Amino acid sequence: MWKKKNQLNNELLKYISLITQLGLTIISSILIFLVGAIYLEKKFQTEGVLILVGVLIGVAVGVFAAYKLLKKTLEKE
Repeated sequence: MWKKKNQLNNELLKYISLITQLGLTIISSILIFLVGAIYLEKKFQTEGVLILVGVLIGVAVGVFAAYKLLKKTLEKE
């Protein structure tokens, strides 16, 4: 009985950590590209275009990195 409950807790913790890692991967990618875009925006004064482009690239890179992480994790199982 205890072994089954412990195994369930381990699975739950594994998936919670995976979801947390996926979220942090996406958010950090967006923030890195956003900060770079804000810096370039101040330098070139392009009226917000670079910020939009930076956020879109950050989202794309974050989703792609999360996909690769998820694929690698699920292949191990």
